Amino acid sequence: MDRNRFDIQFSGDLVPGTDVLAARQRIQHTFNLSDAAVGHLFGGTPVTVRRGVDSETAARYQSAFREAGALIRIVPASNERAPAPLSLDPFGWSGQGANRNQTRTRPKSMFDRLFHHFEKALAAVLLVLISVVAVIAVIELCFVLYKDIVSQKGLFLLDLNELFEVFGMFLMVLIAIELMASVYMYMMDKSVHVEIMLLIAITALTRKVVVLDLESKGDPAMYMFGLAALLGTLIGGYYLVKRLTGPGDGH
Repeated sequence: MDRNRFDIQFSGDLVPGTDVLAARQRIQHTFNLSDAAVGHLFGGTPVTVRRGVDSETAARYQSAFREAGALIRIVPASNERAPAPLSLDPFGWSGQGANRNQTRTRPKSMFDRLFHHFEKALAAVLLVLISVVAVIAVIELCFVLYKDIVSQKGLFLLDLNELFEVFGMFLMVLIAIELMASVYMYMMDKSVHVEIMLLIAITALTRKVVVLDLESKGDPAMYMFGLAALLGTLIGGYYLVKRLTGPGDGH
């Protein structure tokens, strides 16, 4: 009989080349997790999935996570007191039932379920609308680029103003894509990913700098100084968020 016991930990590490959204969905489906549980699992901090399992059970978890595109750590069981592990035992792999002392969640009322479905429906509609806007923006970009190239009579295909216009439209498409990703991830785990919102703000401000017309500003120097300060603040905030959340969380 195997007397060695192990703890199973997950820190958000993925198999190289695995998309984080796909891994989240596969793990949520495999272990029948709620949106809140999978959000906690990918929260950017190490999570103890199971504690005190035998080597065979640990190998099963390792195989299940790897098939989902995620990597776990199997470490010798610790006797130190620690927070209760995240319950991932849908198939009884650990040879024991769920923790009887674990507090059961209160069943959702009809109002809670209706609000949940209404919220998901609104998010789905918003995702569709953003997708439509993104497609229209790409079509408009192609049309503008074609028109500028065809109408150009000089040596260069595009002059400086046309280049700025095209780059500004490129950034608009990127903003739409990031908004789509933000809404989609909110639908998956009911959480707002701050790093994505910061990326959207940085991209929008970058576009503002690209298409900026300084001649229409009363004090161009102060205007540029304000934009630089705002951009530096957003970049600093993004750096701090990524440093605090770690590699396992984020877009």
